[in-house]
Amino acid sequence: MVKDYSIVKIDANLKIDVLNGVYRPAEDSYLLIKAIEVEGKEKALDMGCGIGIIALHLAKYGCNVTAADVNEKAIENTKINAEKNGFKIKCVRSNLFSDIKEKFDLIVFNPPYLPTKNEDIAWDGGEKGIEIIKEFLKQARNHLNKGGKIYVVMSSLTDIETLKEDFKDIYDFKEIAKERFFFERLHVYIINPKSR
Repeated sequence: MVKDYSIVKIDANLKIDVLNGVYRPAEDSYLLIKAIEVEGKEKALDMGCGIGIIALHLAKYGCNVTAADVNEKAIENTKINAEKNGFKIKCVRSNLFSDIKEKFDLIVFNPPYLPTKNEDIAWDGGEKGIEIIKEFLKQARNHLNKGGKIYVVMSSLTDIETLKEDFKDIYDFKEIAKERFFFERLHVYIINPKSR
Protein backbone atom coordinates (compact mmCIF):
# COMPACT_ATOMS: atom_id res chain seq x y z
CA MET A 1 0.00 0.00 0.00
CA VAL A 2 1.38 3.40 -1.02
CA LYS A 3 1.44 5.98 1.76
CA ASP A 4 0.22 9.46 0.95
CA TYR A 5 2.76 12.09 2.03
CA SER A 6 2.51 15.87 2.03
CA ILE A 7 5.37 18.33 1.98
CA VAL A 8 4.85 20.75 4.84
CA LYS A 9 4.06 24.31 3.75
CA ILE A 10 4.78 27.39 5.86
CA ASP A 11 1.65 28.77 7.49
CA ALA A 12 2.11 32.54 7.84
CA ASN A 13 -1.18 32.72 9.79
CA LEU A 14 0.12 30.86 12.83
CA LYS A 15 0.03 33.13 15.86
CA ILE A 16 3.41 33.22 17.58
CA ASP A 17 4.95 35.03 20.52
CA VAL A 18 8.70 35.14 21.03
CA LEU A 19 9.84 35.43 24.63
CA ASN A 20 13.16 37.07 25.53
CA GLY A 21 15.98 34.56 25.58
CA VAL A 22 14.36 32.16 23.09
CA TYR A 23 15.66 31.53 19.56
CA ARG A 24 13.59 33.47 17.03
CA PRO A 25 12.77 31.40 13.91
CA ALA A 26 15.05 32.32 11.02
CA GLU A 27 15.86 31.03 7.53
CA ASP A 28 17.14 27.71 8.91
CA SER A 29 13.84 26.98 10.68
CA TYR A 30 11.76 27.68 7.58
CA LEU A 31 14.03 25.79 5.17
CA LEU A 32 13.82 22.78 7.51
CA ILE A 33 10.02 22.96 7.78
CA LYS A 34 9.62 23.09 3.98
CA ALA A 35 11.79 19.97 3.56
CA ILE A 36 9.67 17.75 5.84
CA GLU A 37 7.31 15.17 4.33
CA VAL A 38 4.56 13.85 6.58
CA GLU A 39 1.77 11.37 6.25
CA GLY A 40 -0.03 13.24 9.00
CA LYS A 41 -0.33 10.76 11.82
CA GLU A 42 3.32 10.27 12.76
CA LYS A 43 4.51 10.45 16.31
CA ALA A 44 6.95 13.36 15.96
CA LEU A 45 9.62 14.98 18.11
CA ASP A 46 10.73 18.59 17.65
CA MET A 47 14.14 18.55 19.32
CA GLY A 48 15.43 21.97 20.40
CA CYS A 49 11.97 23.43 19.84
CA GLY A 50 12.70 27.10 20.61
CA ILE A 51 9.37 28.93 20.23
CA GLY A 52 7.84 25.74 18.78
CA ILE A 53 7.59 26.81 15.13
CA ILE A 54 8.38 23.30 13.82
CA ALA A 55 6.15 21.61 16.42
CA LEU A 56 3.25 23.90 15.42
CA HIS A 57 3.61 23.01 11.73
CA LEU A 58 3.82 19.27 12.48
CA ALA A 59 0.73 19.49 14.71
CA LYS A 60 -1.13 21.39 11.99
CA TYR A 61 -0.45 18.47 9.63
CA GLY A 62 -1.93 15.99 12.10
CA CYS A 63 1.19 14.64 13.80
CA ASN A 64 1.22 13.65 17.47
CA VAL A 65 3.95 16.07 18.61
CA THR A 66 6.38 16.22 21.51
CA ALA A 67 8.54 19.36 21.75
CA ALA A 68 11.79 19.30 23.74
CA ASP A 69 14.37 21.92 24.66
CA VAL A 70 17.05 22.36 27.31
CA ASN A 71 15.93 25.98 27.78
CA GLU A 72 13.03 26.28 30.26
CA LYS A 73 11.98 29.56 28.58
CA ALA A 74 11.66 27.75 25.23
CA ILE A 75 9.35 25.15 26.77
CA GLU A 76 7.19 27.92 28.23
CA ASN A 77 7.20 29.70 24.84
CA THR A 78 6.15 26.56 22.95
CA LYS A 79 3.30 25.94 25.42
CA ILE A 80 2.05 29.52 24.90
CA ASN A 81 2.17 29.20 21.10
CA ALA A 82 0.52 25.76 21.07
CA GLU A 83 -2.33 27.13 23.18
CA LYS A 84 -2.68 30.27 21.00
CA ASN A 85 -3.13 28.07 17.93
CA GLY A 86 -5.30 25.40 19.55
CA PHE A 87 -2.77 22.55 19.25
CA LYS A 88 -2.11 19.84 21.81
CA ILE A 89 1.69 19.53 22.02
CA LYS A 90 3.51 17.67 24.78
CA CYS A 91 6.39 19.87 26.02
CA VAL A 92 9.39 18.40 27.84
CA ARG A 93 12.45 20.12 29.25
CA SER A 94 15.28 17.82 28.21
CA ASN A 95 18.99 18.02 27.45
CA LEU A 96 18.77 16.20 24.12
CA PHE A 97 17.20 12.82 25.05
CA SER A 98 17.91 12.95 28.82
CA ASP A 99 14.19 13.14 29.69
CA ILE A 100 12.74 11.53 26.57
CA LYS A 101 11.84 7.88 27.00
CA GLU A 102 9.60 7.06 24.04
CA LYS A 103 10.20 6.36 20.33
CA PHE A 104 9.12 8.40 17.32
CA ASP A 105 8.43 8.03 13.61
CA LEU A 106 9.96 11.42 12.93
CA ILE A 107 12.58 13.49 14.76
CA VAL A 108 13.27 17.03 13.55
CA PHE A 109 16.27 19.00 14.86
CA ASN A 110 17.43 22.54 14.16
CA PRO A 111 20.60 22.19 16.22
CA PRO A 112 23.24 24.65 17.34
CA TYR A 113 25.51 24.18 14.29
CA LEU A 114 27.88 27.14 14.15
CA PRO A 115 31.57 26.53 14.88
CA THR A 116 31.79 28.71 17.99
CA LYS A 117 32.69 28.24 21.61
CA ASN A 118 31.01 29.51 24.76
CA GLU A 119 28.36 31.50 22.91
CA ASP A 120 24.55 31.31 22.98
CA ILE A 121 23.37 27.69 23.34
CA ALA A 122 20.90 28.32 20.50
CA TRP A 123 23.71 28.37 17.92
CA ASP A 124 26.96 27.33 19.64
CA GLY A 125 27.87 24.00 18.03
CA GLY A 126 31.37 23.79 19.49
CA GLU A 127 34.69 24.04 17.68
CA LYS A 128 33.58 22.40 14.40
CA GLY A 129 29.88 23.10 14.77
CA ILE A 130 29.12 19.41 15.26
CA GLU A 131 29.51 18.75 19.00
CA ILE A 132 25.78 18.88 19.83
CA ILE A 133 24.78 17.10 16.60
CA LYS A 134 27.21 14.25 17.39
CA GLU A 135 25.69 13.80 20.86
CA PHE A 136 22.22 13.89 19.31
CA LEU A 137 23.06 11.26 16.66
CA LYS A 138 24.65 8.93 19.23
CA GLN A 139 21.26 8.70 20.96
CA ALA A 140 18.69 9.39 18.22
CA ARG A 141 18.46 5.91 16.65
CA ASN A 142 17.37 4.48 20.01
CA HIS A 143 14.38 6.82 19.91
CA LEU A 144 13.20 5.96 16.40
CA ASN A 145 10.47 3.50 15.52
CA LYS A 146 11.17 1.05 12.70
CA GLY A 147 11.25 3.02 9.45
CA GLY A 148 11.59 6.28 11.37
CA LYS A 149 13.55 9.21 9.98
CA ILE A 150 15.48 12.22 11.20
CA TYR A 151 15.55 15.68 9.62
CA VAL A 152 18.45 18.01 10.52
CA VAL A 153 19.49 21.41 9.19
CA MET A 154 23.17 22.41 9.10
CA SER A 155 25.35 25.15 7.67
CA SER A 156 28.21 25.13 5.16
CA LEU A 157 30.23 26.41 8.16
CA THR A 158 29.46 23.13 9.99
CA ASP A 159 32.01 20.33 9.46
CA ILE A 160 29.40 18.11 7.80
CA GLU A 161 31.99 15.79 6.17
CA THR A 162 33.50 14.81 9.54
CA LEU A 163 30.00 14.15 10.88
CA LYS A 164 29.16 11.88 7.93
CA GLU A 165 32.47 10.05 8.31
CA ASP A 166 32.00 9.55 12.07
CA PHE A 167 28.52 8.05 11.58
CA LYS A 168 28.94 6.29 8.21
CA ASP A 169 28.39 2.85 9.76
CA ILE A 170 25.25 3.93 11.62
CA TYR A 171 23.34 6.34 9.36
CA ASP A 172 22.72 7.21 5.72
CA PHE A 173 22.79 10.97 5.10
CA LYS A 174 20.85 12.38 2.15
CA GLU A 175 20.76 16.10 1.38
CA ILE A 176 17.20 17.07 0.44
CA ALA A 177 17.25 20.88 0.45
CA LYS A 178 19.72 23.74 0.38
CA GLU A 179 19.64 27.49 0.16
CA ARG A 180 22.31 30.18 0.00
CA PHE A 181 22.25 33.06 2.45
CA PHE A 182 24.66 35.96 2.99
CA PHE A 183 27.77 34.20 4.26
CA GLU A 184 26.71 30.54 4.24
CA ARG A 185 24.64 27.82 2.63
CA LEU A 186 22.06 25.96 4.67
CA HIS A 187 21.58 22.23 4.05
CA VAL A 188 18.75 19.97 5.19
CA TYR A 189 19.54 16.28 5.54
CA ILE A 190 17.27 13.34 6.00
CA ILE A 191 19.16 10.82 8.13
CA ASN A 192 18.10 7.18 8.20
CA PRO A 193 19.56 4.53 10.49
CA LYS A 194 21.24 1.63 8.69
CA SER A 195 19.84 -1.75 9.61
CA ARG A 196 21.64 -3.24 12.59
